[in-house]
This record gives sequence, structure tokens and C-alpha cells, in this order.
Amino acid sequence: MPRRRPLFAAGLGIPAVAHAQERPVQLLVGFAPGGNIDLAARMAAPFLERSLGTPIVVVNRAGAGGMIMLNEVAAAAPDGRTAALVSFPALVTALYDNTPRYRTDSFAYAGLLTDEPYTIFVGNDTPFRTLRDLVEAARARPEEITIAGAGVGSAPHLALMQLENAAGVKFSWVPMVGAGQAMQLVQGGHVMGSVSTVSLTVRAHLQGALRIVALMERQRWARAPDLPTAMEQGYEVAAGSARGFALPAGCPPALVARWEEAVRQTAADPEFRAMAERDFVIVRHMNRPEMTRFVEEQSAAYGAMWRTKPWRAG
Repeated sequence: MPRRRPLFAAGLGIPAVAHAQERPVQLLVGFAPGGNIDLAARMAAPFLERSLGTPIVVVNRAGAGGMIMLNEVAAAAPDGRTAALVSFPALVTALYDNTPRYRTDSFAYAGLLTDEPYTIFVGNDTPFRTLRDLVEAARARPEEITIAGAGVGSAPHLALMQLENAAGVKFSWVPMVGAGQAMQLVQGGHVMGSVSTVSLTVRAHLQGALRIVALMERQRWARAPDLPTAMEQGYEVAAGSARGFALPAGCPPALVARWEEAVRQTAADPEFRAMAERDFVIVRHMNRPEMTRFVEEQSAAYGAMWRTKPWRAG
């Protein structure tokens, strides 16, 4: 979503001539460097920068499944200098098993950019060739098969819980600060497997650095047609991670509109889409009203899940 006029000049009435002196916008990410969300932010930043006309610096605020970053953005001044790449369902699931200092209406949502299914993958030195192999090992050794991923109650954790419920087994969840760290543990043989999105795992699978045993989607993906889904292996699970941009609630409407247009143009930019295709990132754009409705739907769905089976209670 590339655009012309400077962000602060348009949103806050600051003369365009002052743009060169403006401090950069901090684009916060709630997870560690090297993970899928961090990579998505760094891929999008130059395109947003071009559109908004102001420098953007990606800043990692890892911890508590993204809640530390979300608290910071919710409390930030609504002046356009702080924005976030937020992920779902992490933004809403943190509301139920923690005591965050934000609510879903603490943010102005500027647009969704990507939405990707999860993969379940294992290390090459494990004996697991299929998802059924992994499940049967967990059945034989309850809570001994280690699966690593971001935080307790994170989106990957909830995806694994879906599999546990569908298969009637129990794994041992090993919480990490981010997907990149979890992948390193898998590749180093320190844990059996992990759950993460296609953009982080498919290339490594194709290069032989790890082994994907299931795509958590309803049908196979055209970019990697040899990857079987969990459903075709007998487990009714589908899960993934969506990501979009948010600013503190209270930002001037004109400023939020500039961001909404920047996200739209980024999603439509042929260069960005080519990079996304190259890196196995799935672009799915929603405008501000659509993203806001998406947040409300996610909050309702995961709130109902929490009341039925709190994930921190196991």
C-alpha cells in the first residue's frame, strides 16, 4: 500500500517540510526476532514506509504471548508514533488467561494483511513420518512428547489443544518466547516438534531442515501440494494465525485512514505480493471495518472456548 504524503503532515497537521526531522514510527511486534510475525513485519515495513512517507522501525517486545507489547501500544500516546503488527488469536486469547491492561477496543484497527494456516512439524531425527505417528506416540506416552511454541495460551498452543481434543491425547507443551526459538529447539533435537505457520516452516521442510507432518487447513495448499492436512489423516482440526495493523485508540481518524490506505496498497503491491509468494506468506487483506468485525468474532469465539475449557487449566 504505497502512498505519498507524510503521515504526520496528513494526520496531525504538521507541515510537510518538517517530515525530515520527524522521529520514525515504531512498529511493535510482540514476539522475538526471527519468528513468522517478526518476518512479516519486516517484510511489510518498507512498503508502509513508502506509503506513509515516514521511517518505520520494527521493535520487538517479546513476552507473555504478545501481551507485553499489546499493553504498551494500548497505553501509548495516540499521536501516530506507535503502531503494532498484531496477531490473532493471540490478541484476544490473552484477555482470558492473563490480566492485560488492554481490551479489544483499546486499539484502532487499520487492516488485516496476512492469514496463514499452521503446520505441525518435527525434527528429522525423530521417528515420526506422519501425524498419526506423532499422535500414537503421545497416546502411548501421555505428556511425554514435547511440542514447543510461543507461550501458554498462544495461538500455536491452542492449535495443539485442538489436536489433543480431536485425538484424545495429551502432549507436553514447552513455552518459548517465539516461533524462531521453538524451531531451533526442534532442529537441535531438544524437543520433538512444534506448531508454526507455513511461512516459517514450508521452505525449511522443502530444504530438508525439518519434517512437516500436517497442514492445519481444510484442504491441501497449492504452493505445497504434497503436504497432507490433519483432516485427511483423521483429525478434525484447522488453525492458523492472522496478522494486521493497529494503533492506540484515540488516534485522529485521518491518521488511521492513512494507515488503512497504506495497508491496502501494501497488500495490492505487485512487489510485496511477489515477496510474499517467494517466502510462502499468504496475503489476505481486510479493511478497517472488516478487521474490526474479525476481532469481535475472534473475541466471541475464543471467549466461548475459554469458558468451556480454560487452556491454562490444561
